[in-house]
Amino acid sequence: MRSLVEMEQVARTTGPTDDSTDQPQEIGEAEFQAIYREGDRVYFKVGENGPSVDPYGYVWSPSRTPVDDSNPSVASSFEHIQGPWYRWSDSY
Repeated sequence: MRSLVEMEQVARTTGPTDDSTDQPQEIGEAEFQAIYREGDRVYFKVGENGPSVDPYGYVWSPSRTPVDDSNPSVASSFEHIQGPWYRWSDSY
């Protein structure tokens, strides 16, 4: 929560093909395994549950409330935190 301002700055500048997004990054007081854009959302991956299977973290979605519109073999869930920020997790 304390790093949301810094995270939003990164989210606004993350492009769809930014090569540095799949490298661990520290933003404010938080560390992320990956940061990437999918459409109008930017994902901040914190980690994975299980052996590299179920990613989780935060998503910045300023345009709309995110919904599970992913591949049918993946169940995505989103929990609102504040403003355009949501907790996110995928289950395969």
